[in-house]
Amino acid sequence: MEQTKTFQDMLKEGTLTASDALLATGIAMVVIGVVAILAPLASGVLFNLIFAAVLIGAGIVEFTDAVRSGTWQRGVLLGLAGIVTVAAGVFFIARPVVGLVALSIVFLGYLIFMGVFRIVMAFQLPRGAPGKVWSFVSGVVALVLAYLAIGQMPSLSLWLIGTFVGVSLIFSGIARMSLARGFQKATGLLGAPPAQRGAHA
Repeated sequence: MEQTKTFQDMLKEGTLTASDALLATGIAMVVIGVVAILAPLASGVLFNLIFAAVLIGAGIVEFTDAVRSGTWQRGVLLGLAGIVTVAAGVFFIARPVVGLVALSIVFLGYLIFMGVFRIVMAFQLPRGAPGKVWSFVSGVVALVLAYLAIGQMPSLSLWLIGTFVGVSLIFSGIARMSLARGFQKATGLLGAPPAQRGAHA
């Protein structure tokens, strides 16, 4: 006879699902990060192409909005924005080296923002919360990497983006895995799931 799930059962199942998803994405981020570090130029070029594709897609969307706009003034503005966005995407594909340098500068701003964000989030978490330490560490690492990169700004290397993306992914993945382990420990306080209770009944 099928047992009716209690709120505690549903909470445990939801927590287990969330922890499994966090663990899987954390492992994937670490693996991708290691690959990015081992092949920094290739991963940087790939990141450049993905960014270019996003720009072209955004430009096409802006063109579509321009055609559907109610007024010609808004249509012209959206059309011009679409042209600039698509042109930028095509430029990143046609000149990947120049695109990598430009993305490196943009990525430095991203590292600084994410570093500060992760540190602030770490302080917002309660003492002993899962992932608190790794969130703080990943934020500090991001700021240190940004500082080191700014120090060599006149001679930005082509491996900069690939390496930094890889390191950032590794630490973010470890933080997710730590959070997943914390969720898994929390489920132990909720008792056995319904399937196990039925088996022992």
